[in-house]
Amino acid sequence: MTPRFSIAALIGIASLIPAFAASTVESARDSIKKAAEELQSTQKEYSDLRLGLYREVNKLDDEVLALSKELRTLERDEELRTSKIRSLEREVETRKADFTYASGVLNQYAKAIVTRLHPAEAQLYKQAIEGHDQKATASTDDPKTEVSERFEILELGLKRLAEVAGGHRFEGKALGRGGQAIAGTLLLAGPSVFFASTDKSFEGVASAADTGANLPAIVPLAETNGTIGKAIESGEGNVPFDATNGRAIEQALKNPEGSHSGAMEHVALFGDIAKNMMFDGWIAIGICILMITVGWTVAARKFIYLNSIQKGTQEFLRQWNLLSSDLTAIDHADAGSVKSFGGNADPATQALVQKSPLYQIYHIGSEEIRHRLEQDRIHKKGLSGRSIQAIRAALDAGLVRVNHKLTDGLIYLTISIAGGPYVGLLGTVVGVMITFAIISKVGEVDVNAIAPGIASALLATVAGLIVAIPALFVYSYLNSRIKNIVGEMQVFIDEFVAKMAEFYQGSDNPNAAAIAAAGEKH
Repeated sequence: MTPRFSIAALIGIASLIPAFAASTVESARDSIKKAAEELQSTQKEYSDLRLGLYREVNKLDDEVLALSKELRTLERDEELRTSKIRSLEREVETRKADFTYASGVLNQYAKAIVTRLHPAEAQLYKQAIEGHDQKATASTDDPKTEVSERFEILELGLKRLAEVAGGHRFEGKALGRGGQAIAGTLLLAGPSVFFASTDKSFEGVASAADTGANLPAIVPLAETNGTIGKAIESGEGNVPFDATNGRAIEQALKNPEGSHSGAMEHVALFGDIAKNMMFDGWIAIGICILMITVGWTVAARKFIYLNSIQKGTQEFLRQWNLLSSDLTAIDHADAGSVKSFGGNADPATQALVQKSPLYQIYHIGSEEIRHRLEQDRIHKKGLSGRSIQAIRAALDAGLVRVNHKLTDGLIYLTISIAGGPYVGLLGTVVGVMITFAIISKVGEVDVNAIAPGIASALLATVAGLIVAIPALFVYSYLNSRIKNIVGEMQVFIDEFVAKMAEFYQGSDNPNAAAIAAAGEKH
């Protein structure tokens, strides 16, 4: 039954397949149609979106192009602005350099004009110039104000030139006799400045010398009969024209007939400098004076001594030449005979010869020979080689002692040469140091206050050089003469030993001459 049932089932299913297939195809067609419609709708939407996107892209492209153009415009503007900024910076630097240069020139002018003012003009311009200069110095943070103040000084200078060129007359004061301030009228006419007192009792030419009181010093002129006062008052008349600003008149008053030479003026200046010398400077100069006194005393004594030695040496060599041909003359037992060169020298000659160092060497040798010959009076064998060497040693010892005597005292000249400049330099350094210390306490720098102290301090160095320079020359001269004398003594010793070995050669020592020659080489 099962197979039949299966067959029947298959037959039933087979009968149902066509119907199912037909319904499935229909359904698929509907699905495909629906899908096609959806696809067409989607394609249309995509087309619409693509068109919209294209429009947006085109719009964005247009905006990008516009922005690119604007960016290029901005870049050109930036380059232009950068170029302008650089140009402005260069111009600013140029203006700064010009300002710095102008400010420096004006500053130098402000400093220089004060030194160019005649003492008569100081009472007119100096206070105003110094006031503007102080304001300019205090306005370094405000360049405009600084330059403005500097220009005020320049305007004062131009005003001064105009007034001086045309003859400037003004009421003021001047220093008369005894440094007393006198009221009157001053006339600036080019390089000359004239003054007449109010009471017409005093008139003259104003000197350009700085008095330190910002007032000119008047040099009175004789026999003017009031012509200067009249010319100043009326503006007409003859006045003595002096292109030296009174310096020639001052010189004429100081030296009316040329009685003082330039050297005397320099000596007078040393006196003025000495008046400002401080205590420490006087100590240094005192030490230098002590060195000079001791050094020149030693030098004078040494000159006299060497001159006497030279005369005695000349006479001794003359007597020695007479004696050297017969050295046996000193064989006498009488010491007086030895001292008188065997009776050839009179007492006056002996006194002169005894001053010679060669005589002292000769006397030592003579005494040594006489002493040894007396010991050998019986055998009379002469002098042995050892005796000759011993005598030579005694002569060399005498040479050393004489050399010490010759150089005795030269140490003081050496101290003067080495120590004089240092003592003077110490006085100068201390004086300068004290001068600057005083200036620092006062707080003002004034050339008239510094110069006397510095000059007086330098005087100590001058004193030290005065000690050292002559001492150096004298020492070199004396040392040269002493070396010559010592050289003569050495030559004399060699000659004496050679002749002694020749005349007193012992019979038991035939080589004494060779020994003497060896000693001579030594």
